[in-house]
Amino acid sequence: MSSSRRVFIKNGLTFVSMGMAAPAIIARAAADAASVGASSDKKGNILVVLQLFGGNDGLNTLIPYTDPLYYKNRPTIGVNRSEVVQLGPTVGLNPQMASLKALFDKGVLGVVQGVGYPQPNLSHFRSAEIWETADPSSTVAAEGWLGRYFDDDGHLRDNPLAGINFGAELPKTLYSDFGSVVSMQSPQTYGMATLAPVDARPEVEAFTKLYSTGTLATNYDDLVKKIGADAYSTSEQIKKALKLDARNIQEQPLGSPTGRTLDAPAYPNSLRGGLSPLAQNLKMVAQLMAADLGTRVFYVSQGGFDTHANQVPTQSALLKDMADSLTAFYADLEQRGLADRVTLVTFSEFGRRVQENASRGTDHGTASCQFIIGGKVKGGLYGTYPALDDLDMGNLKFSTDFRQVYSTLLDNWLGVSSQKVLNGTFQPLQFLS
Repeated sequence: MSSSRRVFIKNGLTFVSMGMAAPAIIARAAADAASVGASSDKKGNILVVLQLFGGNDGLNTLIPYTDPLYYKNRPTIGVNRSEVVQLGPTVGLNPQMASLKALFDKGVLGVVQGVGYPQPNLSHFRSAEIWETADPSSTVAAEGWLGRYFDDDGHLRDNPLAGINFGAELPKTLYSDFGSVVSMQSPQTYGMATLAPVDARPEVEAFTKLYSTGTLATNYDDLVKKIGADAYSTSEQIKKALKLDARNIQEQPLGSPTGRTLDAPAYPNSLRGGLSPLAQNLKMVAQLMAADLGTRVFYVSQGGFDTHANQVPTQSALLKDMADSLTAFYADLEQRGLADRVTLVTFSEFGRRVQENASRGTDHGTASCQFIIGGKVKGGLYGTYPALDDLDMGNLKFSTDFRQVYSTLLDNWLGVSSQKVLNGTFQPLQFLS
């Protein structure tokens, strides 16, 4: 099993390795898996997380177009004031993100300014880990902040499809003590890799028979069987849901009672043809939401934001792909009647330095911005834009702790105690209605 095995190695084996050192943890997980059922309500709120790998330059994403210091520090890569898509009297979007302006004007796009954390770390790995665990002080945090949400709310104990990640690796954000989420690069590769070139039924039957016995996870062997059985069953559910959604779209005529139309949202294509990877993943997220699999968290990513040199063409292409993909995704949700159930949040491990470098790029920095989209989002600007005349060794001083964003999502969207999940109290923002 290709992706299924990878899920087990990256998250399932966490159970086993922890159990060898501390069997009580395995016993507790096994007991909870056998006796505790999560809510089966499939109409609850859904969170989508978009991680921007590499450290997106916030200054050229959300631009302080009236500040002369911006242009002084960025004489070659600064965005001309006349091209900025204005969101307010002092800040606006990169022109490549113009498609998001309609969502902002509609009141479903919130933009959080100056997001960061105390004593920022400029290492890609360490800063990403801090965002993923919501723990800036510990270097041994085993769970992600959404993994702790799953543990607290019990979803994974009842439904392994409670969390779905699209990507080559499972982000630490979703590491959980009491379950494993689905992680895949694509539905085509997520499944059982059989040996038979034509008729794989005997292999599938043998596998399911072997893994269907003793799946209460009362010991190590049964735990392995449970993870294997979950991996196979979830891969089949996902493929069935995507196939059914494609058929439903083809069969619905214009003006049908379902409200669906054949006018599909305009997801952007890649330069090589076909949908861009981000657009493809977001489209599949919308399809799986429509299938009501009980998923509470979807996780997608976009890479390439480490722009040390020749930043403008690289970041411009990425920002356009992101903005157009998000705009199409929201249109897709509206067509499906799902917009009010979904909130999407973006983040990157850090921003970039204020001053451009000699290679017409930017080096690792600190504070940046976050975008929040959803039918229940109260659009607007949140937080304060960091002052360009009050820097910390050439870097922006954060004005909004990222855990304030997490706190708002946990308390007001996912419905769990942010204090418990984040191990502290952080002033929530008001971007949710």
